[in-house]
Amino acid sequence: MIVSFPERTDPIVPAQKPLILLLQGPVGPFFRILSTELEAEGYDVLKVNFNGGDWSYFRGPQTLHFSGTTDAWSDWLSAFIRGRKPETIVLFGDSRPYHRQAIKVAQQAGIPVASFEEGYVRPNFVTLEWGGNNAMSPLRMNKPHLHARGPAVPPEQVKGNLFRAMTFLAIRYYLAKTAGAVFFRGNTHHRSRGIISESVLWTRNFYRKLRYYPANNELMLNLIENLEDQYFVVALQVHDDQQLLRHGRGWTMEKLITESLRSFERHAAGNHHLVIKIHPMDRGHKSYRPFAMALARIAGCEDRVHIVDDGSIGLLIRHSLGLVTVNSTSGLLALNHGKPLLTLGDAVYSGQGLSAIQGAQQGAAANSLDAFWASPVAPDKAAVKAFNSRMHDESLVNGSFYLRNLLEATAKRVVKRIQLELKIVPLDEASVLVNRPSATCEKAAQKANTSLSADRVN
Repeated sequence: MIVSFPERTDPIVPAQKPLILLLQGPVGPFFRILSTELEAEGYDVLKVNFNGGDWSYFRGPQTLHFSGTTDAWSDWLSAFIRGRKPETIVLFGDSRPYHRQAIKVAQQAGIPVASFEEGYVRPNFVTLEWGGNNAMSPLRMNKPHLHARGPAVPPEQVKGNLFRAMTFLAIRYYLAKTAGAVFFRGNTHHRSRGIISESVLWTRNFYRKLRYYPANNELMLNLIENLEDQYFVVALQVHDDQQLLRHGRGWTMEKLITESLRSFERHAAGNHHLVIKIHPMDRGHKSYRPFAMALARIAGCEDRVHIVDDGSIGLLIRHSLGLVTVNSTSGLLALNHGKPLLTLGDAVYSGQGLSAIQGAQQGAAANSLDAFWASPVAPDKAAVKAFNSRMHDESLVNGSFYLRNLLEATAKRVVKRIQLELKIVPLDEASVLVNRPSATCEKAAQKANTSLSADRVN
């Protein structure tokens, strides 16, 4: 059923203009700013809130507040679409429970769904795709690539502390979510995290960052300067990330560590090392460091195993022998650096004619790991180039969800991308949307597309 937050008393007046339906967005005010830009282009906007965190960043006469099960949500959305067919539905994260149901309902009704994600290439881009992201991305569909139409422009550089911006926005969001729980009884959230436990775990995260900061720096320098091309990287992901849970083929981070260490000790060359890169956003939630080192001692390869939970994943990969991951977007870094890549789950880059990935999908996972240490295969450069070209044209929008000075410009670009999909924008304006540099701007583009290698922390 639909319930209103306390300040909402006016009825919803049926819109006469084309309607855009917004569901949950990234934490922060981005969807509110996007709504303003959509209205300026002649659309009506309706935003559905599912918890107090959503409400804290977007409230007023354009909002409805849903409280109920995912089944009840499907029934309501189906009825809503029959009564007032929106032009498109816009959401952030295709694997959230309510969003998964929304995508199913929308597909049945023939309504396009614009799905956001953090960004396959960060920090200069966010991801906007139709129907889903990552393993559900349309990039995984084999189809002819249409190159950028019209003159291209170099992307605007995203400068600022994204992690800090996201942290402060998330604190407000989860505080409001907890405070508003009484008004959204029965709702399902995509992560089961209490505010008290989160406060404790994030405090532990910062403590571990400070405690291991000198050791992380020393290890990174030693790997890059003294062990270049002598180590493999295993990239861990956030343990309850929806892409991992939904498309990880049953892999957990504990299982990844265990199987990697067991296989590495048996099949890797004696002079090769293994670096386990802990995701910094999971550093306080899971104690992977003692777990991994205990297993390394049992396996008898403790002197060749290294743990790092801070620093640039791009730098690590650039100087490595190759990368193992379940389905992290860090796999794109390996491809762009020409490094062998083993993907154990389903990812946006799976099945694109990239030789290393095709090999990873064959046979049992254990056999793939065994073969990877012994004979890693570099990806096909032409296939990587073609995939990158298509990804930038079809799936990326220049900008940021979290840095305040870029929110309006990002929202404007998103609106143009939506209009292009709805065939409202002339094709000769497509270059404004895809932000793909021309040959004369190749250096700027290269820096933007690979800046994550030096700057991104993952």
